[in-house]
Amino acid sequence: MPASYDNPGPLVRAVRTARTAARRLRPEEGLLVIGFIASACLTIYANVDLYQQGIRSRAIRGGLLRLAVVIGLAAVLPVLERALRRRQDRPRLIAAAVFLRTILPFIMCIAVYTNLHDTVRYVNTHDVHPYIAAVEGWIFGGQPVLWMEQFITPGRTDFFNAFYANFYLVAPSVFLVLWFSGRRQEARTALLGVILCFYSGYVLYVLLPAAPPRLYFTSLGLFTKSLRGGPITHFQEALLAMMPNHAARGAFPSLHAAVSCLSLYYARRYCPRFFPVLLIFVVGLLVSTVYLRHHWVVDLLAGAALVPWVLWLTPRFERFWATRFTADGDGETRKFRLHRHDP
Repeated sequence: MPASYDNPGPLVRAVRTARTAARRLRPEEGLLVIGFIASACLTIYANVDLYQQGIRSRAIRGGLLRLAVVIGLAAVLPVLERALRRRQDRPRLIAAAVFLRTILPFIMCIAVYTNLHDTVRYVNTHDVHPYIAAVEGWIFGGQPVLWMEQFITPGRTDFFNAFYANFYLVAPSVFLVLWFSGRRQEARTALLGVILCFYSGYVLYVLLPAAPPRLYFTSLGLFTKSLRGGPITHFQEALLAMMPNHAARGAFPSLHAAVSCLSLYYARRYCPRFFPVLLIFVVGLLVSTVYLRHHWVVDLLAGAALVPWVLWLTPRFERFWATRFTADGDGETRKFRLHRHDP
């Protein structure tokens, strides 16, 4: 029987099913899907290319596992949440499922970040870190990263590694404070802004691939001191070793600076009592990125400059999503769509 509107073919049915599913997504969940598709395509391509070259890269192969875990959670959590809501006898489990579903798009951002390091070169091979070094020399009359070598001690290295390790707590911190204080609309606004900040930075990573100073200056033999420390430093080094680090191209702009400064904005606006606490960690984090040679000062300035863009984009993206995808969804999503959060 030929396909018709009442009896569509399999392709039309698949498109309708996908459209119906998309209409149920929250804005941040839509970004999860977009980020997953882009990252999965690039990661699969990198795996195929390395396999054809006979190169075994554990870090790149691990990218597929990370993405598979995220997509598995994305498939299971909404189903679990709906099943628990029907029973209505497990309020704590319902709350946990709602929280995990809400923060899952942020977890996806981290998965994309770890995959993007070594796969940028498959999109753009025109590195810009020599130009960044030249700009730093022009602005400062030298290289701040090299200038900071005079302050290196094992104790300071451990101290700054402790601050650097706090980034993945700083990034969702305002969301967590707001969420667990019951202010879920503001929490999701802050989370959506942070996620958009991450993805904006990822686009710039691809357009302007830059290695961090620790790799570029090491290749030039310019460092005279090593960053030796204690247990915190050893732990950080172990984490870095798990990532595809030899061709890392994720320095410009600094998302450490962008996301941290954006979090400060949301803290100042929505939970001002938390602002001074967060400020201490952000200042320590930003200094640590230069001391530990992860970022150039120009990276930090570019990251801070990304914040106004994100504040402009976030409410407009939310309204765009609400206009294009108008299914009712859950009650919390409807409230979020109606909630105006222009800066």
